[in-house]
Amino acid sequence: MCVSTERNMKEVTVENTDNDNFTDEPEKKGAKNDETKRADYFTATNKSLEDQAGLLSQWFLAYLTPLLRYGATSSLSQEDIGCPSAIDKTSHAYETTKAAWQKQVEKVRKENEAGQLKYEAKLASMTEEKRAKAPPFQLKQPSVAGALIKGFGRWTIAFAFLYNLLSALLAFVPVLLLNDLVSFFEAGADTATYKGFAHPWVEVFGLFLFPLLVSLFQTRHTVIMSHCATYTRAAVSTLIYQKSLRVSAAGKAQTSTGQIVNMMSNDAFQLQRFLQFAGLCAIAPVQIIIALVLIYRQVGN
Repeated sequence: MCVSTERNMKEVTVENTDNDNFTDEPEKKGAKNDETKRADYFTATNKSLEDQAGLLSQWFLAYLTPLLRYGATSSLSQEDIGCPSAIDKTSHAYETTKAAWQKQVEKVRKENEAGQLKYEAKLASMTEEKRAKAPPFQLKQPSVAGALIKGFGRWTIAFAFLYNLLSALLAFVPVLLLNDLVSFFEAGADTATYKGFAHPWVEVFGLFLFPLLVSLFQTRHTVIMSHCATYTRAAVSTLIYQKSLRVSAAGKAQTSTGQIVNMMSNDAFQLQRFLQFAGLCAIAPVQIIIALVLIYRQVGN
């Protein structure tokens, strides 16, 4: 009796185990299928989500919607984010900056040769006394900042600052429109005698339109400058590393490994942080002046 009961219990346990495995297997397969689909969605190509996005999607950051929707329900991993943008890759930053640096070195060399010839011709026409007092010829030096700007794109940086300037100027328009609307209602809300910038309903629509434009321009400026900061850090770190491999024995004796690592990490990171706030530093004086003028017109002296 005990033997048969024990045998029946074992059979039931085996059946339950088989049923559990049978029910868990589709769930695991479904989870794997969802994970595969998710991985295929975010990493279907070697391009980032931003590089795959269109013009409107880049301006409105709509390409981040699927990623944010998935992050709201599950924890994100590195595979979900995908590969970085082409402009943020270290290989791209190093190659473009190195090419711009070589062109600048060649340009400066030609300018120095031409300047040296002019300087020697000028010395030849001087007397001995003036020649002895003449200052030595100053050689021009190539600029790393110039190579970084040219490698990233001068017009790209110019457009970023233009977007920031437009956003700073347009941010004051809602203040002027609101002041007009307040004056309109204080005067009795009579459209016949109203002398504002535009019709009151047009100004009400402007209260919606201009903040939207300010947000778009400011966001686009932030995206471009974030790319510029990442590009600069990657290029500078790689250039320092490549230079450290070619340093002579005398140079290695004067520079420690800690100094090189500090330049590659901390100093390059400080450049990245500066570029992220460079637009604010450039536009802040303009905003302060305009704000003071508007306050003076509104309040008086």
